Parts: sequence; structure tokens; C-alpha cells
Amino acid sequence: MLTISLEYLLTHKYEKTGLEKSFEEKTNTSLLFTPNQLSQLPMSDNNKMTQLKIDMSDIQYNKKMSTAEFEARTNILYNSFKKCVNSRSAKNRRVSRDMLAKFVIGMELNLEEANKLFALESQPLSPEHVLLDAVVVHCIQNRYDITEFFDTCEQVNLGIKMIE
Repeated sequence: MLTISLEYLLTHKYEKTGLEKSFEEKTNTSLLFTPNQLSQLPMSDNNKMTQLKIDMSDIQYNKKMSTAEFEARTNILYNSFKKCVNSRSAKNRRVSRDMLAKFVIGMELNLEEANKLFALESQPLSPEHVLLDAVVVHCIQNRYDITEFFDTCEQVNLGIKMIE
């Protein structure tokens, strides 16, 4: 993956910030598939969101950190995180891309792990086209903590603010 420097973040022209709401057109089809064909179909958006929530919950559980440590490292309120990942209704409690970015940085995930989670949210990391993705990649590559993540967001005018 592309190495992202602060100069690249500040000078590159992005297609999106990564904070836009994603609305995907849905089509209804009525096809019969064999079990083999069915297993090869891409995962539905609801199934992806459910898997994302399960994966995030597993990562948080395996880190074995206190509530206070989780909140300090991710800048996500623990109760909000639990409500989000425990909700099985994908429409009511979607994991936002900025929440996922804070989670990935706070949990100190590598690029492969982060890319897997972002792909489940909507699309894999695309640092050449999406500013938030470039910031996430830059922060992971430089092993930034959550405070440095917010500093970088401020430097590139991304608009993600730290909860005080």
C-alpha cells in the first residue's frame, strides 16, 4: 500500500472526505441459486455490518482493557460502543467510518486488520481517493495514538473532533 506522508495528506486532491453518508441503490431480484452458487455470492450489506460488529467486539474483548482505558485509547464512549456493536439492526446502529477509524487507531491494528474492517463497513481503505482513509493509513504506518490521529485530522481540516 502507498506510504502516506503528512505532505501527501496536505497536498493530494481527494475525491471524498470519507465522512459522507453512503447510500447504495438496492435492487430486488428473485433468483434461485444452488447451494454452491449461493456460497459464492458476495455477503449482503446487513451481513457485512453484523460481521463488522462481531469482529470489533472480539478485538475489544481480546485486548482485555478496562472501560476507562478503552475510552482513553479510542476516544469512543464505551456505552456507545457496546450499544452499537450489540445492536443486530444494521439500519439503526451502523458503525460510522469515523468511529471505525478511531477504533482502528486506538486498538493499534495493522493495515491488513484495518483494511478488513473497513471493507466490512462499506469499502476497503482507499487512501488515494478518500482523505479519511489516507489519514488512517498514515497514522497506522507511523504508529500514532489517538491524540496524534486527531492532530492529523485537524492539520488536514477533516472535521473529526476529540470528545473532551
